[in-house]
Parts: sequence; C-alpha cells; structure tokens
Amino acid sequence: MLGNKVRTFLALMFLTLLGTGIFYLQNSYTSRYIKNELNKVNYVQEEEKLKASLTLQKRFPTFGFNNLLADWQYLQFIQYFGDTTAREKTGYSLVTDYFELISKYDPHFVDAYFILSTANSIYAGQPEKTVALLNKILPNISPKISPDAMFLWIYKGVDEILFLGNIEEAKKSYAKSADWALARGDNDGKIIAERSLETVKFLEGNPDSKKAQVSAWATVLNTAFDDKTREIAIDKIRALGGKVNIDDNGNVNVTLPEQD
Repeated sequence: MLGNKVRTFLALMFLTLLGTGIFYLQNSYTSRYIKNELNKVNYVQEEEKLKASLTLQKRFPTFGFNNLLADWQYLQFIQYFGDTTAREKTGYSLVTDYFELISKYDPHFVDAYFILSTANSIYAGQPEKTVALLNKILPNISPKISPDAMFLWIYKGVDEILFLGNIEEAKKSYAKSADWALARGDNDGKIIAERSLETVKFLEGNPDSKKAQVSAWATVLNTAFDDKTREIAIDKIRALGGKVNIDDNGNVNVTLPEQD
C-alpha cells in the first residue's frame, strides 16, 4: 500500500514538474516572440522617423556647409546600412534617400558613390534610380577630380548590363570609362581601359554575353564592401559558368566562361 502511495506521489511530482517546465518554455517563447514583435514595430517606427527626417533635410538650405553635411550623411548611411538586425526587419528602402541627399550636397564625393550605387542597386533594388543619379553626378566629375572616377562609368555599365538590360547605354558607359582610365596616364589606367573595351567587344558580339555579365559581377566582387555582396557576386559568376579563385592572401581571380 505504501508503495502505491509513493508511486502516486512521484507521479504527481513528475506531472507538476512537467507542467511547470512546459509553462516555462511556453512563457519564454511567448516573451521572446512579443519582444521580437515589439522590436520589429520599433524598427519600423524608427525607419519612418528617419525617412521623414531625410525628406525634410532635402529641403533645408545648406548655408555653405555642403561638404560637411555630405560627410555627416555618409557616416549616417554607413551606420544605417551596417545595422543588419534593423535591416532584416525593415529592408534598405532609405539607401536611395541617402544617395539623393549626399549627391545633392557633394556631387564630387566619388568614394561614397561606389558604396551607395552598389547598395542602392543590389540591396534597395533600385538600379534605375542608381543610373539616374549617376547620370546627374557624372557631368560634375572628371578624371582630374579623382583618379578613380572612371569606376563610376563602370558601375553605371554594370547596372545597365545586369539589371536594366540596356546594352547600348552599357557600351557607351564602358567606352567612357576606358577614356577616363587612359586619362590617368598610368599602367593601371591602361589595364582598366583594356578590360572596359573588352567588355564593349563582348556586348557588340552578343548582347546577352555571359562573359560581359561575369565581368560585371567581377567588378561587384572586387569592389564589394561587405561579405553578403561578395557572396551574391560569387554565386552569380558561378551560375553563369565563370570560376572564382581566392588565394590565401585574399586576392580574387575570376575566370570567364569558356562559352558565351
């Protein structure tokens, strides 16, 4: 009889502990879920506030502090882009606003446009806006302003090949990049000019050229500023039949597909 009582007691204890454990797990899960949902709401609210702020700043006079404001907004953009937790909740919709604002403040800010153009086309999904902004920026830039300015024409050509399918404009962009590359007057400029003209040749022979597309993705890969962009570029290159080799020193070598 005593044995039955003990077994009953132990069974009740087990059920109690089991119930407590289930309640704890459910409560823990619910708390995390509610916290995540609240965070999501907070991220969305912050995105909306930031959007309103950027829209307002586009209308404000600069009082001659254009370069300072451009630098400040660029730092704000880097912080915005680098907040991966928030971006997973809200996306990258404000990249275009930063791009517009910075280009308004300082159309000569070449280094910023390398990152902004890639982020706007790949993450914000606005390649047509990227090309439109570059078309406004490029008349204000020359090889004399920056020895790397030629890359902006290449970035424009990349968008026109990969995302817009505007091959005729892409050929013009790459030809222009070759001109600016040669204007540097150094060996690096000659190499870049040769590659740009090679891409033009690919496009002239085949508007759907896989080699031209791989070359475009190779540009994205070699100038990527984050791992996610690099992964996207590598996947695209391999899908097109190209090969990517990264040595122990981090040097990247891309082999074009054998067949176009």
